[in-house]
Amino acid sequence: MKKWLLFTNGGGSSDPLNWDSSEAALYSSEDLKTIKPNGPRTLDLIFETGDNNKEIVTLKIKNRSHTKVLSSIANAIEKSNQSIISIADVDGNRFINKDVYGVSIKSQETYIQTLTGNSRTQLNVSRSRCNSCMIANIDGSDAVDLTLELYDGTTYTKLLSTVSIPADTTLKLESNEISFDNSTYDLYATSGDSGGQLTFTFSY
Repeated sequence: MKKWLLFTNGGGSSDPLNWDSSEAALYSSEDLKTIKPNGPRTLDLIFETGDNNKEIVTLKIKNRSHTKVLSSIANAIEKSNQSIISIADVDGNRFINKDVYGVSIKSQETYIQTLTGNSRTQLNVSRSRCNSCMIANIDGSDAVDLTLELYDGTTYTKLLSTVSIPADTTLKLESNEISFDNSTYDLYATSGDSGGQLTFTFSY
């Protein structure tokens, strides 16, 4: 029997005439590829829904209850005799585990930030795990040297050190090259060119 995983975030109850894709979703359990912690009170469920499209559902959970919630989801998919499994149905007040209390539903998210000048600048990365980061040198004539650093409040640790990006060229970093624990670190970028411009595109 095919299993479907239900999520609603409460928006349907507060405004039932204006539903949108961020308020409710039903996914096949076969499309669930992985579940990973994204902080002390969140779990990311990553679905692949065709054409390499990824959608992320973030469960809000009680502090450090990750293992219990993970076990509840796995057991329900494996053993439930219901075709629809309510993982986090805020509208219906039905949850897979008592430690789940909310949900955020997102399609693949893209965040763009442009760095101008050569001062050390914090990048507003919203998640610890990125699918990729594209760094474009949008200067039409000059190469730009880029340094990326993680900062823990005390020490800067280099991820990239003065990497030269030619004019009108994009550097792509994959998830294993750019992911970090954003509950511990902030990500900073420094351009070696005071007049250059770099555009960062983060996909989650």
